[in-house]
Amino acid sequence: MASAPPEDFRCPISLELMRDPVILATGQTYDRVSIQRWLDAGHRTCPKTKQVLYDIKLIPNYALRSLIYQWASANGVDLKRPTENCTSADSRKYGTAEGEGLTHLKVLIEDLLKRLSSNIVQTRRDAIKRISQLANESREKRTVIVETGGIACILPLISCGDPQIEEAGLQSLLELSLDDENKVGLVAEGAVDAIVQALCTGCMDTRIKAATIITSLALVDVNKATIGSQSDVIPALVKLLAEGSVRGKKESMNALCALCMFHGNKLRAVLAAVVPLLLALLIDGRNELVELALTVLDFLSTSVEGRIAITREPALPTLVGLLRSGTSRSKEHAAAVLWSLCSSSKKYTLQAFNAGALETCSLLMQTGTARAKRKAGFLLKAFQECGRWSAAT
Repeated sequence: MASAPPEDFRCPISLELMRDPVILATGQTYDRVSIQRWLDAGHRTCPKTKQVLYDIKLIPNYALRSLIYQWASANGVDLKRPTENCTSADSRKYGTAEGEGLTHLKVLIEDLLKRLSSNIVQTRRDAIKRISQLANESREKRTVIVETGGIACILPLISCGDPQIEEAGLQSLLELSLDDENKVGLVAEGAVDAIVQALCTGCMDTRIKAATIITSLALVDVNKATIGSQSDVIPALVKLLAEGSVRGKKESMNALCALCMFHGNKLRAVLAAVVPLLLALLIDGRNELVELALTVLDFLSTSVEGRIAITREPALPTLVGLLRSGTSRSKEHAAAVLWSLCSSSKKYTLQAFNAGALETCSLLMQTGTARAKRKAGFLLKAFQECGRWSAAT
């Protein structure tokens, strides 16, 4: 008699074992048939969380599907593979020859995944490097890797102690994260913990690659909160920003940009003391670093904590200077940051006015990007009000 399936394998709607688990925009997983029936009935909320669904796209949860079918096989439960399975679907589309090719591919990948648990180091090195190559070649191959349980096999390698295996393992995760459905599946299967460990303890190249993976995973909105809530993620990125090479600083800020699009992560970044590091980079002078630092500050300045942290530092002369002499992108973000600060503080508006921001904003109205002109226009109105306010006092 088969044991009862784990609760996570059951659909929250039907309470039956899921055959084709899919993920909603809220991050909840349901059996495709059940959730599709719910959506077809006109519902636009998540059945479990009651959140409004602004996107009803269903993302296949390949990682969970693989675990369910492994459990079913081990317990003698007969589950018919869903028609969305890539092998059967592509066989119908391209014909028998192509279907046989996919079958051979699956056999190859299953064999490589078995080799990852070998006691022979070189065998594991060769296997993970080959998996990384396959993942780089096509979406089809990435899908097969995930469907055959590849993520669970790769994750332990990230901290195995062998630099070559760890490097190839991280590269494999980066390649797998190229597809949106895999981004969600990687986070759901616990990849963030392994990636953060690499970000905290790896060599510089490893830390940079880990930051790049975080950026890729955070491009899906549902992942931003999940990744940011892991207590070590943002502090480790800030540490990389402080210690890293130019490339390391860039990858750290790319990841922070992606994460700080979610409001809750802005406070976490501020508490990790990222603002002084970003402001120091504005003086560095390298355009690519200045632009990225301003982009992160732009996100942070939309939060109360971010504005407080920025105004604690002597940032005003630098921001006004960048309005005058920065690149187009730097001017745009500097104007946005300055407007966020001035719109919440008459005192800061007066300081900016006295620092010569009126003249720079007038010039920006003529030469800036559309967004820069809009922010400069807001600032000019604020300075006019500031002048009357100052005269009245």
